[in-house]
Amino acid sequence: MDEPMRAVGIALLALAAVWPARPRVLRLVGAAAGGAALLAATWQASFEARSNDWAVPATVVLAMGAAWFLPQLDARRGWRLGWRWALLIGGAAAVYGCVPETDQMPEVGVVVAAGLVVELVRRTPLPAAALVGAWGLVAWSALYGATGRPSALVGGLFALAAPIAAGAAARKGWWCSVCVGGAWAVAGLVVARTGGIATELTPAVVAAVAAAAAAGVVSAACWRRLGSPPAVS
Repeated sequence: MDEPMRAVGIALLALAAVWPARPRVLRLVGAAAGGAALLAATWQASFEARSNDWAVPATVVLAMGAAWFLPQLDARRGWRLGWRWALLIGGAAAVYGCVPETDQMPEVGVVVAAGLVVELVRRTPLPAAALVGAWGLVAWSALYGATGRPSALVGGLFALAAPIAAGAAARKGWWCSVCVGGAWAVAGLVVARTGGIATELTPAVVAAVAAAAAAGVVSAACWRRLGSPPAVS
């Protein structure tokens, strides 16, 4: 485990989350660099001398999506507090459910649970940089914990999608965002405990495709029925 590179990856993702939206390319480049650093931190554990190169672009794309969409999640005060961190907890649970190496998961669980508790106790949303940095830690735990098993990589990477999907739906309103995020979180747990624990890659891919299709159908329904166009100022 390369702890300095892990720290660099998390820091770059947190920075990308608060980088000015324009020019967009700089924000995305920073997030991509953060994803690359997480890959470097786990290269020996899950990629070296293994045929898992497909997970490299997938990780980078997810990192860019996290830095772009997670800051868009509605975090206003009130009873909506904490739900962003609940999505991360669901993702961490899915990772725990499919990766063979789990010694790192208590640390991850403490961080994401602390984010939820602090937000509820302070009654104030934590900064987007903290949320995206915590997402980066969960992503690292998935890459490291897979220990090179392709099916676990599929399950772990799929588990990271729920907060991103929720952020992508945020412009349609909070209820739509929650519905979409919940659908992908449930899908992540299903993939983790089916294809994610398989001994071969094919069942994991089949499970991921089926779960993504189901979550996509639910998301489309939420988008149509619960989504409201953003207010025009």
